[in-house]
Amino acid sequence: MVSTEQIRNKRKRVSKKNKKSWRKNTEIRDVEKFLEAKLREERTGGAPTDKKNKDLFFIDKSDIFETSKSKLASMKCHTELQIDTRVAPVVGRLGPSKKKKKKKPQQDVSMVTNSDNKKSGCVYDIWGASIEKKTTKELDPCLPPPFLPPAFYKGSDTKLSAVEVPHPGSSYNPTFTDHQDLLQSALDVEEKREKEKAKATRDAAPPIQITEEDYIKEMSIGLKEVEHESESEPEVNEEDVCKSGVYIRKTRSQRNKEKAEKLKTEEAAAAKETKQYLHQINRIKALKKEIRKEENEREEQTLERQAKKTINETRPGKYGPGKFIGAEPEFLLPEEVSSSLRQLVTPANNVQDRFTSFQKRNMLEIRKKVAPHRKYKLKKVEKWRKKLPEEMDELVKMKRKKRKINMTE
Repeated sequence: MVSTEQIRNKRKRVSKKNKKSWRKNTEIRDVEKFLEAKLREERTGGAPTDKKNKDLFFIDKSDIFETSKSKLASMKCHTELQIDTRVAPVVGRLGPSKKKKKKKPQQDVSMVTNSDNKKSGCVYDIWGASIEKKTTKELDPCLPPPFLPPAFYKGSDTKLSAVEVPHPGSSYNPTFTDHQDLLQSALDVEEKREKEKAKATRDAAPPIQITEEDYIKEMSIGLKEVEHESESEPEVNEEDVCKSGVYIRKTRSQRNKEKAEKLKTEEAAAAKETKQYLHQINRIKALKKEIRKEENEREEQTLERQAKKTINETRPGKYGPGKFIGAEPEFLLPEEVSSSLRQLVTPANNVQDRFTSFQKRNMLEIRKKVAPHRKYKLKKVEKWRKKLPEEMDELVKMKRKKRKINMTE
């Protein structure tokens, strides 16, 4: 009897005359299985027939067969004997306990246990430093995330102090030298302002004074134009002749002269180049001095640039289109200086002082004073009762005409 597997595995008789039928009808499953098994063995470390016993087996030297309580407890077969903590124990009904409850010692009012630390029994002072709790707020996933301001948002990028120390000459009982220094600084500010005003008036263009002769000359330009025709015949140039299209043939002597002039110019240019080259070689020391001078100038420029950069970083009025105008120095005349605080006159305004301090420290932008003005122009309307009777009649007629036109349309 022939089994079904033999019938299945029986190969069909097919033609293999060309490559297409050969690829179609050849059986390669057994070859693929063999290659897959080979690859699997290579991945797992090679064939087991080629390995030694040491690589395949190992001796178990652990102490699992010891009869200690810890080992028995860890074994799975003894887990049923252990107590299950998930099941509550069965306890009978108990009567009231006869044990007296011990009173807890009363704590001081200022020492209270925290609700979070009841188990640990930690005690803290209510008048001491407060414990800050970080509360995490749940955010709505549908809404955009909140805007987080930068770290320097609430600070200022200046090294100036919030409250500046005033000049010692502005105290209620200053020394003579300190008071004179303060007056000198105020005088310098005033002189600078006067100089700027004088410069503005001096630089202004003076009024142009036009005389009668200048006026007549300017107005008579272009009225009388006299053209003097030259009787002399125009000279004929070679360029004009070439432009006209007529070419004059040069003689041999003229060509030789041109060649000689060209050679002379070339020789002169070469001699000039060699002379300049030799001159540069001879003045190496002077060139080194020039290079050193340029390097020193560059270093000075970089230092100036860095100094300007540091000043610009901390300069007041950095933000906003306006220009920062500092407060004028406050001073008192020698007659007004008092020796006691009761008679002292305080010309300063604290609110204005704080406002200018904010602007100086770049915490507020420089603002301009907005003068009172109207947003919209006033609309002028002429009332009927203010008009004359003749004007009233004309207006009534105009209205009647408009009504008639609208009715006809």
